[in-house]
Amino acid sequence: MIKSPKVRVVHIIGGLGQGGAETVMYRLLTQSSSRFEHTVISLTDAGVFGPRLEQANIEVISLGMSSGRVSWSALKALYRLLKQLRPDVVQTWMYHADLIGGVVARLAGVRHVVWGIRNSGAHLERTSRAVRLSAWLCARLSGLVPAAIVACANDAAERHQKKGYAAAKMQVIPNGYDMARWSSDAATRIKLRAQLGVSLNTPLLGAVARWHPLKDHANLIDAFSKVVQAHSQARLVLVGDGMDSANPELMELLRRHGVEAQVLLLGRRDDIPAVMNALDIHVLSSCAEGFPNVVAEAMAVGAANVVTDVGDAAYIVDAFGWVAPPRDPAALAHSLGEAICALGSPAMAVRLQKGRERVQIKFSLGAMVSRYEGLWAKLAGAHRLLMVVNNPAFIMSHRLPIIQAARTAGYDVHLATMDGPAVAPLRALGFTHHVVPMNRSGRNPVKEIYTVYSLWRLFRRLRPAIVHTVTIKPVLYGGIAARLARVPGFVAAISGLGFVFTGAGFKARSLRVVATLLYRVALGHGNSRIIFQNPDDSRLMQKFGAVRESQVVMIRGSGVDMQAWPIEPEPPGPPVALMVSRLLKDKGVEEFVEAARLSQTHPLGVQWKIAGSLDPGNPASISPETLAQWRAEGVVTFLGECDNIAGQYAQSHIAVLASYREGLPKSLIEAAASGRAVVTTDVPGCRDAIVPNETGLLVPVQDAPALAAAVQRLAENKVLRQAMGQAGRRFAERVFDIREVQRLHLETYAVLLARKRHTQPKRIEPRLPESE
Repeated sequence: MIKSPKVRVVHIIGGLGQGGAETVMYRLLTQSSSRFEHTVISLTDAGVFGPRLEQANIEVISLGMSSGRVSWSALKALYRLLKQLRPDVVQTWMYHADLIGGVVARLAGVRHVVWGIRNSGAHLERTSRAVRLSAWLCARLSGLVPAAIVACANDAAERHQKKGYAAAKMQVIPNGYDMARWSSDAATRIKLRAQLGVSLNTPLLGAVARWHPLKDHANLIDAFSKVVQAHSQARLVLVGDGMDSANPELMELLRRHGVEAQVLLLGRRDDIPAVMNALDIHVLSSCAEGFPNVVAEAMAVGAANVVTDVGDAAYIVDAFGWVAPPRDPAALAHSLGEAICALGSPAMAVRLQKGRERVQIKFSLGAMVSRYEGLWAKLAGAHRLLMVVNNPAFIMSHRLPIIQAARTAGYDVHLATMDGPAVAPLRALGFTHHVVPMNRSGRNPVKEIYTVYSLWRLFRRLRPAIVHTVTIKPVLYGGIAARLARVPGFVAAISGLGFVFTGAGFKARSLRVVATLLYRVALGHGNSRIIFQNPDDSRLMQKFGAVRESQVVMIRGSGVDMQAWPIEPEPPGPPVALMVSRLLKDKGVEEFVEAARLSQTHPLGVQWKIAGSLDPGNPASISPETLAQWRAEGVVTFLGECDNIAGQYAQSHIAVLASYREGLPKSLIEAAASGRAVVTTDVPGCRDAIVPNETGLLVPVQDAPALAAAVQRLAENKVLRQAMGQAGRRFAERVFDIREVQRLHLETYAVLLARKRHTQPKRIEPRLPESE
């Protein structure tokens, strides 16, 4: 694969002790992709995280400044280091590093500095004079020094803008969490509770926070003293620096409120996931916060959360926790009482599950890493790739490995689709998503023109180096908008020509004329490549004059990760013929049902199944009434929409697709990867997905008797069927492996970028399979 040079990022931070910013930076760097090279400069010492970073092969340099004092020799050393390292981007963390590191980096000639705000900005009057001065100076210099400012919380971003920070440079990247590390663990819960001497039936509350005025332990302990009056069995665990009997102020608070016996002091601990698992309820009692990590961590392990309304705490818990005003012990006690009463109820179980799901979608570690990397790549001059598809679910099912490969190769990947349930998972994976007004019917000319205008406006705003469009409407409208917006490079993926080109009726013929004219305009971009999945579609589009031969790139399908499709032995019992398809007429669903009828008297009792759902937005969709009749008839089992297609193929013997025309059907690629023999129609796309008479059988299109006969032949001949399945697997490994599909896409992008730079383009040829 073609890879961009590594982006060098230097991180400057005040110190590497135990703290929120240090923890986030450690997670970020240890999970960063290989296309980024990181160096960490601590203004003071290596602290706790220095050795850990070095164990992860990340360079750490300590300048030895005394805490709170600026050393002229250290500043000169920092300047020399930055001149020597020549980073693409300098990322600073917290006020002191933002100010010192940012200014020195700019003096050393670093153009791209990113400031990191980790403070909520509330109650700065309670911080040291040095912190207040640094924040004030940063606000005054924010228009000059940084190229971007990253806050970890929306509340923090708003507060700092009010203090004078440049609003145009401000963005929010929430902290991210490794969901594998922060997960529910019943064994750990039992073990730690036993160590603490707390039974599983005892309501256990806990707070993970160091001793600091902004954490407001006085509020917590006052509230807890009220809670034990109604729930005498409740216990409270305090974890963090200063949470021990050596802290006289803490001990005085406990004595004053009479809860010494009910509070367990654990001090500083490194096993916070275990502590969170032991809790029933996590409490945040702070009077000021930015983005409190502990709240999301508690949600991730399945603990309930009661928080004060500070920073982004309420935003994190959303509807799945309890929120009380800050500095109000009575209100906090009331919320804690409600949470204790809810423990063990079905409603609480749902609340906890929804809370974990929220963290997984909104605050995953992958999302945080991707957003930081996207920002660094953008500043370092990474090429922006914008993929336009009508349905976001199609990206998840058919194009996710492509955009992941592009991001790994150094592209700043953006996505544009209509809205839908799949948008949230895409954003959770860290991709920047833009909603565009787009529908599938195309019956309202005003709305269609508005879609083109919206795409043009988006292209002008984002200024991508390449626009990659997929499916018919994005190809047509995106191609027109890309030419109008003067996008440097354009890719169109023609994944089958659809019912407009397969239909024989007057409506289809009329739409075909219009579509052909639109294709000629949309695909006329001077620096473009058109991806076809089969040669028939390529020849047809060239015949219509919509595509030049020099534009054509042949990429056979969306690819498949062979490791995710292991060959399973055939299941016992009657042979199962499985068709994975939406319930569309032009997918051959009617012929499949008729073939099932014809085989009802077959002695082997072949079972016919379809995995797929109706598609009401498609003119070729089967009607709900027809589906109801078929279900009542009972000759075909309709499985509906299935997430585990590999599992369905494992429970089948023969893969079937009776389509009238395809690009290159993913269902047959997956069938081959699963080691299943195929019966499909002799039409473009379908015949390209098999080796006839070696990996499967071809039948005439719209011929139910021939389809039934072919399925029965394979059902009767186990040796032939299994030999075809094994040959299909070998064929898939050579031709459909996702790595080859990724390589061809990346080379297509590289050719367009080369032509943009006025270098000699090269013709892309796929690696042809060897003969069987």
